[in-house]
Amino acid sequence: MNKLFKTGLLSFLTCSIILQSSVIGYSLDIKEISNTPDDIISSYNSDNNDITTNEITEDYINDDTKDYTEGLKILQSDEVSEDYARENDPLYQKYMGTSVIAANTKAKKYGVTEPTTPPALVGVNSVDGIDVSMYQAYSTPIDWNKVKAAGISYAIIRCGYRGWGTGEIVADSYFKQNIEGALAAGLQVGVYFYTQAITTTEAKQEADFCKNAVKGYNITLPIYIDIENANSKGRLDSSGLSKAEKTNICKAFANRVQSANYTGGVYANKTWLENYIDGAALAKKFAIWLAHYNTSTDYAGEFSMWQYSSRATINGIRGSVDVNKNYLTKPHQVTNLTATESPTNPSEFTLSWTRAAGAYKYQIKTYDAGTNTWISLGTTKSNKFTVTEPYSTEERQYKVRAFKLIGTEKIFGAYSSIVTFGVNLKKVTGLTQTASAKKSVTIKWNKLLDAAGYYVNMYNSNKKEWSQVKVISGNGNVTAKITGLDYSTVYKFRVQGYAVNENGAIEALTNSSTLATATTPKKTSGLKYSKLTPEALKLTWKKVDKGSGYQVLRYDTMQNKYVICKTVSGKGHNYATIKGLNKGTKYKFKVQAYKQAGEIKWAGDRSSAYSILTVPAKVTSLKYSFSGNKCTLKWKACNGAGGYEVQKYNKSAKVWYTVTNNKGINSVKYKFTLAKNNSAKFRIRAFKNIKGIRRYGYYSKVKTIKH
Repeated sequence: MNKLFKTGLLSFLTCSIILQSSVIGYSLDIKEISNTPDDIISSYNSDNNDITTNEITEDYINDDTKDYTEGLKILQSDEVSEDYARENDPLYQKYMGTSVIAANTKAKKYGVTEPTTPPALVGVNSVDGIDVSMYQAYSTPIDWNKVKAAGISYAIIRCGYRGWGTGEIVADSYFKQNIEGALAAGLQVGVYFYTQAITTTEAKQEADFCKNAVKGYNITLPIYIDIENANSKGRLDSSGLSKAEKTNICKAFANRVQSANYTGGVYANKTWLENYIDGAALAKKFAIWLAHYNTSTDYAGEFSMWQYSSRATINGIRGSVDVNKNYLTKPHQVTNLTATESPTNPSEFTLSWTRAAGAYKYQIKTYDAGTNTWISLGTTKSNKFTVTEPYSTEERQYKVRAFKLIGTEKIFGAYSSIVTFGVNLKKVTGLTQTASAKKSVTIKWNKLLDAAGYYVNMYNSNKKEWSQVKVISGNGNVTAKITGLDYSTVYKFRVQGYAVNENGAIEALTNSSTLATATTPKKTSGLKYSKLTPEALKLTWKKVDKGSGYQVLRYDTMQNKYVICKTVSGKGHNYATIKGLNKGTKYKFKVQAYKQAGEIKWAGDRSSAYSILTVPAKVTSLKYSFSGNKCTLKWKACNGAGGYEVQKYNKSAKVWYTVTNNKGINSVKYKFTLAKNNSAKFRIRAFKNIKGIRRYGYYSKVKTIKH
């Protein structure tokens, strides 16, 4: 804020008046830092793919590591002008507007009438909380210890907003002061962000902004996106988005929050939840925060927090503040619990499930037949949990339930359905290919503790049957090289352990999963160029039979090695255009054919190295000078040029003709005679002899010389 805005705000907050409004907004994508063991479990939100707008692309599911705020201009609220805040900050009109209402001074709890418990929540306990922004903390910092002593147990703190006029993200400059003060006083904390997003990409920007802002803070309450009307001319209000599109914006934000292991939430008033977004659908996955300024509410949808007034007076805060009830409702039941064996470790598997609305963490339990009780394996913020020994050595039952944290109290949801699972310790796991040649492949696998040896089996595609190609005695060797194969061919293998029973008989164990392998193609040859430009070239080579494609490698002088610069799929596509090269520069290339098995490309021998120069750069900076009738035309030397061709325009014949000899000139000057009151036009291009052929760069701009 500039000085004018600061002065205006200070004088305004001195008065005990406030505008009655339904404005508020909260939401963030955050990652809490913790040293507890259950916080080190990695997570992925499998629910992201329920967003159905045309804008959603496959990167929505796979972009958890991307930061959508990268490159965005982020403003600070204490740096923008009062005019900017008036036209962009939704809370400005709430706390700085001209149509103000006298603050409630009745002698009631927090100065407002205690609301009636909604019918659906009768019998459910609740705790009191507030939501704040810079407007409560600017003139006089909040005394959070007094706030807690007044009976407030939690605070939802504004992190920032997107301007309804400009669309820029503005950080609430008092967020750090507020969140650190609330946490230090022992309050639980959640966060909100006032959205003006009109695309799901913008919603992800807002979520990532919040995640960056709250990094390192202990966020135990939801991170809310606040969606509501701001101004009829504002970007969201005037966007013309449908109910489904606005709902998807909320989903995009909250899903991204939950993919970072936080509770996702949506704040909206009664009208919005009923008419402008699908409140019922959102409540199935996220925490709902209802805004309805009244002593009772007839909103029939599901919600867990209710903002019932903006006119509360709280000891420790100057001026009026929003007040809320957080109902101690249970999180939703965990669904879709599944168990998946590890592809690399035979003694572990992973439980995964769909995230439950309102969940802060999840508790995982297994049934112990010895004590006839369910015992806890731990908790996690993720929707995945890896089970390792001693729990995976036999078949067991597992179940998961969500819980949220209110103070120190854990409120549990219903258990998921029970899943029964046990790792098959007789099955070979981790089968993979480690090496390939034209006539052989090498494979390896994880050791089976009880195996006396292994059978290596190969699929015969002609006979359509499996046959044994190698027997390995003992349990020490878990690798095999299979030889006598054909080049550039895909083969399928599986490995089966065997044991010796108490009678000395061999007992075959369970086959591994099938592995597709490949031998390498033949060496590529005939590499050459067919087209050249100053910044690109086209390479061709002889076709290699039975391959899956080719990889072009360019020598990297910084790394001192060849690196892949182009991959060409299809054995018949024996050409590639390499772009982004420097003008007049020497490059070295090789090419190798590959055979693909699964996701892996197995490359054959590389071709011989091929060196090539790109075409010289375009001639620039033409200048001329006279000494009598003698004119000297000069230009800037071109990188990679072996010489220059100078051409003059013949006005009568309307043609360009070369005025230098067939060898061109090596200097960057051309001298000629031009009589007074005459003119001439010239153009110049550089050339270089490449592989015995003269290759020209682009012509310079035409230079008209007048004397």
